[in-house]
Amino acid sequence: MDLRELSRRLQMDIDDLRNELEDKQEPALGVISKIARELSVPKFTFFMSQPPELGGILPDFRSERPHETQKSRQAVEVIQFAQGVQRVAVALADKASNELPQFTAQSTSEIEAFALDVRSYFEISLEDQRDVKDARAFSTLCRKKIEDKGIYVLHASFPSEDGSGFCLYHPKHPVIVVNTKNQTRARRLFTLIHELSHVLMGKSGISDPFIRKNVVERRCNQFAGAFLAPRSFIRPLLKNVTLPRRPDVDDVAWVSRRLKISQEASVLRLEQLGIFVDGSHASWLATMKSLGGNPDYSEKRGGPGTGPPPQEKTKLARYGFHFAQVFSPLLSRGKIDPINLYRATGLKPGYQKPYFDYARSLTTAQLNDLDLDDE
Repeated sequence: MDLRELSRRLQMDIDDLRNELEDKQEPALGVISKIARELSVPKFTFFMSQPPELGGILPDFRSERPHETQKSRQAVEVIQFAQGVQRVAVALADKASNELPQFTAQSTSEIEAFALDVRSYFEISLEDQRDVKDARAFSTLCRKKIEDKGIYVLHASFPSEDGSGFCLYHPKHPVIVVNTKNQTRARRLFTLIHELSHVLMGKSGISDPFIRKNVVERRCNQFAGAFLAPRSFIRPLLKNVTLPRRPDVDDVAWVSRRLKISQEASVLRLEQLGIFVDGSHASWLATMKSLGGNPDYSEKRGGPGTGPPPQEKTKLARYGFHFAQVFSPLLSRGKIDPINLYRATGLKPGYQKPYFDYARSLTTAQLNDLDLDDE
């Protein structure tokens, strides 16, 4: 980050900032505080004789050669939040992930077969996808079944310019974070499965499933499409309806509703399978742009008079199912106290037990109708 970029992020005149950093013996404490907040480091960092080690630097897989990139303060704080969850899980948790499948497939046919095997491993059936009411319900079902195998799935909001999600790989305590900013539940689901493929590859990093500039991201996207819409599932899910080879926006929206996945993922997958002609995805994107934007980036919220959702539901949406399975017994056995759990994960003491009890109380029938709202 150069001085000009720092001044922009601080909303401070560059000459004033240069005067503070270069002309004064010591910058004003207010300036130091602003810089520390923007970089998400404690103020004492700037008074150390040597700069501290900054762990957990994530490569950005949206570039041709994945490397570390500059991130917003909000994105850095979400990464630190996820690292805190993973760190305390590694230190204290008895419950770890099962022996997960390893993603070594290379060719399209190998990836198709591997994705179907992985879906079977997570016990997500054709009937599950066909019978759930909509994409929101299918997203919750997939998240729950993935978390049941020991993968933490966290939801957090940060600028979409910093990615749709990221993965923190660990052989026993992998963490996936899905960005809730401007993503419909259907698009979040594609992001989740894309990040799952990173877990199965053992590759930590930040992604956007629809930015595919390197071979890793292309393989991950092939996997996500094959996982969410296996070739053998397409016809039953679409009720064997014959689709036009050149779909219009209404055709894509209908397919999306039937498959319970996002519109962009739907048109991309059916083009990949040869059901839609080559170029259908690019044509759909151009049409959406002319109509005002991608429908996968906005979602209708509750109407007027809709009150805030119960805190136990918003905490379940943010922290997920596996977090509750792991940390509830640790808390009840005294292996961690409420204050230290809060320090490590940001979950306030007053919300811990209600959230844990709520997550534990949910029946299979309730899960089918569960609608998790963001904070």
